[in-house]
This record gives sequence, structure tokens and C-alpha cells, in this order.
Amino acid sequence: MSDSALPLLLLAGIAGCGAAPQASRPSDFPAVETADLKAAQEPAGTVGATRQVIYQATLVLHVEDFGVAEKKIGQLIKETGGYVAQFREDRPSGAQRGGRWTVRIPVPQFDHFLAEAGKLGVSDHREVKSEDVSEQFVDLEARLKNKQQLEARLLEIVAKRAGEIKDIIAVEAELARVREEVERMQGKLRYLTDRVALTTVEISAYERRDYRPPEATFAGKVAATFWTSVDQLRQLAEACVLLAVAVSPWLVVLLLLALFLGPLVWLARRHPKRRSALVVQAQAI
Repeated sequence: MSDSALPLLLLAGIAGCGAAPQASRPSDFPAVETADLKAAQEPAGTVGATRQVIYQATLVLHVEDFGVAEKKIGQLIKETGGYVAQFREDRPSGAQRGGRWTVRIPVPQFDHFLAEAGKLGVSDHREVKSEDVSEQFVDLEARLKNKQQLEARLLEIVAKRAGEIKDIIAVEAELARVREEVERMQGKLRYLTDRVALTTVEISAYERRDYRPPEATFAGKVAATFWTSVDQLRQLAEACVLLAVAVSPWLVVLLLLALFLGPLVWLARRHPKRRSALVVQAQAI
């Protein structure tokens, strides 16, 4: 085995892909002892005992006045120190206004925000979910610490600027790869930290006056069925009107064609001798 290949074996040992051989190393490259390398690759252990939880909530409201509800939701977001990640306003049917918010709220204000937002109207749906990511935090922080230690050792080797050029280039390439992994882990850790620090609340508010949630009784089911049928009848009437509006331009065109071709058909029946000429003229039209 040539001496020029030994730095590459040293590099592989630092990256954790294998142990460096116990043969002599070139004197111009710093040696990494097996014990030090093993310590650098061992898990960093439990990093803190704080439980890391991601909270999410969904809230569907029926409000008397959408404009008033929109204003109060904005005020509530400012009071709790949150911000609006996304907002969309729409009109699902007729003149009924509605909107959807995606809100980020600090964890200490999460329960307060949900309680106050629920008072803005009649709650039709409410859901709260949580995800424990403590294990992901511990694993990610441990792996990040190990990669940073490897990065520091590679920086020491590069700082020496000793050995053949090809060996130094190989070390710098490995350093770039490790640095990319460190940045990727740091980005994921920042993402998890943001998700833990700020909860995500999805709010849907629709304007519906005098709304009452349906009761789980026979009379309530009858009333709900009746009003559902009325709403479907209204939708059918709207569909018929829209169909009539869509067909009306074609009816105008057909009427004009009838007015234009009618005299030709009448002349063809009155004068059989000119029938062939009229037919040719009609086909040309």
C-alpha cells in the first residue's frame, strides 16, 4: 500500500465509514487516534429533558357578520402575538361571505386564542392535534454535534496545507460534503423549532344569520332534512336560470336563421322550377 493512499484512508476513518489502519502515517498529516475518532462518532446523549410538542387546531365557525368577525380575528391575532400565514375570502353560495385563515400563535397563547376565537360565532367543528417530536430533536441534535466535530477535524487538516495536492483536494471535497450535511441538519432543526414554538390554527368562518347547530332529535332531523331540501330546490332553480341564460344566445341565432331561410323554403314550394336553384343557393349559404 503506497503512502499517498494513507491520507484517503484517514479521511474515510474520520467520515465514519471505516477505521484507519494501524500502519505508519505520513509525518506531515496530523494523526487521529482511534479513541478520539470513536468518541467523535458516539451519540451525544440526551440533549435536555424538555418535551417538544407540535400543536395544530382546526376551527369552523358560523358568524352573524363576516366583516365584524374578520376584524375581531385580526385584533385577537395581534393581542396574542401571532401572525397570519395565509388568508382567503370566498363566497361559497350566493351573497354568503366566508374566509379561511392559517394563523401561527405562540404556544403560551394557544388555549386562550382558541377560546376567544370560539366566542366569535357558533362552532360547527373544533379539532386539536399534537405531535411529540422530542425524539427527533434529540436524534437530530446528536447527529449535528457529531458532524460538527468531524467538520472541525477536517478544518484542522485543511489548515495544515500539507501533503500532496490531490490529497488536500480530497480532504476539501469531504469537508464540503460534511458542511452540506451540517447545514441541512441545522435547517431541519430550525424548522422543528419554529413548529414547536408557534402553533398552527386553521380558522374557517362563514356568514350565516340565526344559525343553530342541528340537534340529535327526530324533530331536529326533520327540520334539517326540510331545510336541506329547500336549499337543494333553490340550487335547482338557480341551475335552470343559468341554463336558460346559457342557451339564449343560441336561440337568437336559430331565430335569425329561420327568418332568413323561411322565405327561401316558401319560394321553393311555390315555384318548383326554381327549386334546384334555391337549393344550391341555400347550400352555398
